[in-house]
Amino acid sequence: MSDVKGKVLKHGEQTRTMHWLHLICFLILGLTGIGFYWNIGWINDLFGGPANASLVHRWTAVVFTAGPAIYILLNFERFSKFIDTISTFTRDDIQWLKTMGGYIPFLKGKVPPQDKYNAGQKILGWVVILGCLLFILTGFPMWLWRHAVSPAFLDFCYTVHFWDAMIMMLAVLGHFFLAAIHPQSRVEFSSMMLDGYVDAGVTAHHNAKWFANLSKLE
Repeated sequence: MSDVKGKVLKHGEQTRTMHWLHLICFLILGLTGIGFYWNIGWINDLFGGPANASLVHRWTAVVFTAGPAIYILLNFERFSKFIDTISTFTRDDIQWLKTMGGYIPFLKGKVPPQDKYNAGQKILGWVVILGCLLFILTGFPMWLWRHAVSPAFLDFCYTVHFWDAMIMMLAVLGHFFLAAIHPQSRVEFSSMMLDGYVDAGVTAHHNAKWFANLSKLE
């Protein structure tokens, strides 16, 4: 671990606000979706019954969609840089995946230096982006055009929406474990969910490439 002292800002206020908004919406969408898909009474009752749960689900989806859209419009340059970062895979990223960043004990090997986001976070970033696009492309037709589209297309939308939700829930659970619970990486929680800062020594070790660029700018 690096002996660098102090803290560095990793995630700005608007980014943290958007992350909170998206997380809260995702939890509500997941809970209501589970409730009325499997007709779980106590979950539906939390929202006043199945009809209300469905209504909450749909309008939360509007916020879930509009929030990131507004964020992207206000921070297009930052978002473009984010897309560029998670789209860039180097030999170091491939090696990181082979060792899984050292988070899995039985996978041995040197963990290579990483950018602001490690290889796993880059993949997660694309999973979330594509998963959210699938939610939008299947969810809104199920709501707004369910009487105008063919039954076969509607059934296709329901199927894709369901499996997209299952994959996204698993991805978010894995992300939560690594970001908030795993002893080697849980420092990420405060940087994204609280004040935006991370210990300089930690990021110099886990995100050496990004930290080196910060040092050059300073």
